[in-house]
Formats: sequence, structure tokens, C-alpha cells
Amino acid sequence: MINIAHIHPMVVHFPIVLFLFGVALMFIVMVRGGDLAEHTHLAQTALVTVLLGTLGAVAAAVFGDMALDKAVDLGFPKKPLEEHAGLGMTTMSLFILLSAVYLFAWWRRISLAGAKGWAMFAFGLIGVAVLIAAAYHGGDLVYQLGVNVARVKP
Repeated sequence: MINIAHIHPMVVHFPIVLFLFGVALMFIVMVRGGDLAEHTHLAQTALVTVLLGTLGAVAAAVFGDMALDKAVDLGFPKKPLEEHAGLGMTTMSLFILLSAVYLFAWWRRISLAGAKGWAMFAFGLIGVAVLIAAAYHGGDLVYQLGVNVARVKP
């Protein structure tokens, strides 16, 4: 049987890194005066990184939901778990939207230079801000409550 408590932490960290790196690459493209939808190595690497982060976020949400159910079954308080899950789902939703717009613009060769590119980057930053909030709450779950790493305290 798969131990969700061991898989979930591994799956969660990949999208975090990929989103941070992808948005950082978007920034570099824009600072250089580029177009996020260009078919250049840097712009495409930013796109692929964000797409991979989004796929990882979907996997993290699936395993996170399983981990939440396991934690509740073990007696951990449901409210902080649901707050973290809500932030995670919001992060995933924001990056799904960013990925969809980014991929569509790249595919159809719709320019994402200038204001449009900076708007895409700003939307990515909003996603990163929600991601950081979700990660902070996730850290509290583990290090303050001991969710799925310690016994429930009566």
C-alpha cells in the first residue's frame, strides 16, 4: 500500500521550485525586452517550466487531498488542513489559468511583449504570493501540529 504521508511532501516541492523558477525566467525575458510568446530558448524554457509546475501542482492537489483525509482520520484538526488545501487549490487554479493563456499565446503566436508580458509576469507573481502563503501554512501543519509526522496530541 502507498504511504501518502511519504509521497505527498516529495510531490509538493517540485511545483514550488518550478513555479518560482518559471516566474523568474518570465521576469528575465521581460527585462531583456523580449516576448514571452516568442519561440526562443529562454521564453520557451519559462513556458515549459510553468507548465511542468502546473502538472506537478495537480498531482500535489490529488495527493494533498489524500493526505488531508488521512490526517483527519488520525484526529488532526480539520480547519487548518482545509485552510492549507484552499490556498493550494487557489495556487493550482491561478497557475492553470496562467499556463493556459501562456500556452495559447505561444501556440497562436500572439505577442506577450510589453504591457501584456508584464501583466502575465504580474499574474505569475500573484500566483507565487499565494504559493508562499500555502507553503507557510503547510510548514505550520507539519512543524507546529505535526500533521502526518507525529502522533495526535490529545
